[in-house]
Amino acid sequence: MRRPSAGLRPRRDDSGRSRRVHPDQWYGKRGGRRLGACRGLRSAARGDARQSGDGGRCLPGGTNAGGSGSLAGLPSGIQPQDRSAGGDGPSLARPSVRGRVSSPAPLSAGASGRDRVRGVGHRHGSRIVIAPSNAIDPEESWDVVIIGAGPSGSIAALELARAGKRVLVVDKESFPRFRIGESMLPHTNRVMEQLGLMDRVRELPHVVKRGLEISFGDGRRDPAAIPFERMLGDTIKQTFNIRRSLYDQMLADVAMEAGAVYRFDDSVESIDHLARGDVRLQLGSGPIRSNWLIDASGQACVLGRHLGTRKLLDGYRNVSYFEHFEGVERPSGDREGFATLAMCREGWFWMIPIDEKTTSVGVVLDEKLARLIPVPANQRLDWCIENCPLVKHRLRDAVGPKTNEVVGDFSYTCEPYAGDGWFMAGDAAAFIDPVWSTGVSLGIDSGLQSARRIIDVDSGRMAADAASRAYGKRVTRLRSSFLSLISNFYDHSFRELLVSGHSPFEVDAAVVNMLAGEIFEGVPFRVRWRWELMRWFKELNRYRKVVEWIRPHSVLQSGGVALPAPHSGVVRGIKRRHRGQPSWQPS
Repeated sequence: MRRPSAGLRPRRDDSGRSRRVHPDQWYGKRGGRRLGACRGLRSAARGDARQSGDGGRCLPGGTNAGGSGSLAGLPSGIQPQDRSAGGDGPSLARPSVRGRVSSPAPLSAGASGRDRVRGVGHRHGSRIVIAPSNAIDPEESWDVVIIGAGPSGSIAALELARAGKRVLVVDKESFPRFRIGESMLPHTNRVMEQLGLMDRVRELPHVVKRGLEISFGDGRRDPAAIPFERMLGDTIKQTFNIRRSLYDQMLADVAMEAGAVYRFDDSVESIDHLARGDVRLQLGSGPIRSNWLIDASGQACVLGRHLGTRKLLDGYRNVSYFEHFEGVERPSGDREGFATLAMCREGWFWMIPIDEKTTSVGVVLDEKLARLIPVPANQRLDWCIENCPLVKHRLRDAVGPKTNEVVGDFSYTCEPYAGDGWFMAGDAAAFIDPVWSTGVSLGIDSGLQSARRIIDVDSGRMAADAASRAYGKRVTRLRSSFLSLISNFYDHSFRELLVSGHSPFEVDAAVVNMLAGEIFEGVPFRVRWRWELMRWFKELNRYRKVVEWIRPHSVLQSGGVALPAPHSGVVRGIKRRHRGQPSWQPS
């Protein structure tokens, strides 16, 4: 087909920005053609990667920006974690909902950030509503568009709005909404202090988290304490547990106060063009343009699915069952506020106090073993609690629902994490096992760093390519460091060392530093050499009894379910002990 005549090409103003587009055709800078809405699309199942200028394409598998489609490979009845709120806490996948949206007003001279909203912002109950006054401007343009209103998206919006950027945050849901992921790392406190938000956090119902206790689920031993006070060096030694619906809404409120515009109940239908200074999206409410795009859509992975870069990580295919309870027995005394982690052969339980009465309780299991549980998926948490003595004792007087929420905890990466005009933040970039409560902290850090890289490029302090490389390198380093912690947790020899409660050379204190998240700005030498020594002890413990060998508790066997043979490939990471150690020990 011939290119359209010059009269049909986009009109550009003095700054070179496109202002009008032919209604049927758009030719990108590389000659890519878009006709209508998402015609002739390639399937992401074939692994095709979209090239710049290839034309618009819908998200694979019939999903939209909200990520409401199913993930291939998940057990029947289980949906991927829907973290369209910024990717920092799972929820049950829900269909995308279109609704009324806000519209940005044309900026007049001296207009403030709040004047950018055309219409009146107000609250309806606890829900934020921004009422539009008329239809969307077909030439609507922004400095930065952010997909997802969770912690990573809102932190990015706050930083950009404070720098004077015109920021639009799009989310397919609205507040309040339920999210899991209520436990933070001390690094989160550092970021909240830097942004001046700790006072706002303290105003919300929360529990001060001073450490965690960890135990095997058989209940025969007292849980081992891992207090943050044992951390090496002068660093923040506490953080908080909090109800995510309140925390996420507070961050969005602060970003809106700074001038960011939030558009709820709207979703991204397609990404039509992706280049710095020329990002074009099709929302359910109409087309928009921006100079930059930050994908903070959580496990919806809008950009990763669009580019075809989402890849599951082998060995971390789990499923979570969770709910909120009242009346759960909690650690007291010098362990007050501690989260509890109970390990079993098939996975692990968490018990996290999030306010004065409510405790978040859940279990993470290998998804193949979870299929063997002889009850429906929405009743498996109760079944697992009944077959784990420690957790059952803690919940003996608890009040809560008999059914549970279900999400897939499949670890993945969407690398590369930045490119020409775009960044991925939070779980939209990568998701790793939540055992060490890294999700929200990683999401906040990546949201803040992506915003700062955009500011650096726009101000001329950094070249665009250098900003993308620096951001990608940081996200990769943090993901690799936390993956190392996670892989060690699933090593039974490491678990035995962790619950032993003693070690030479303050090795256990270095582990506390790692678990508390002191790796964001690089692991200090005082921590690094002790961590390597801990890993050496772990390997030695396979051959010689460094600490007491402990038989792992099996939830499935307690419930009368036979475990598959280790060589069947169902139980991951099973290795026989050496030199006379019993073969039941996984490593």
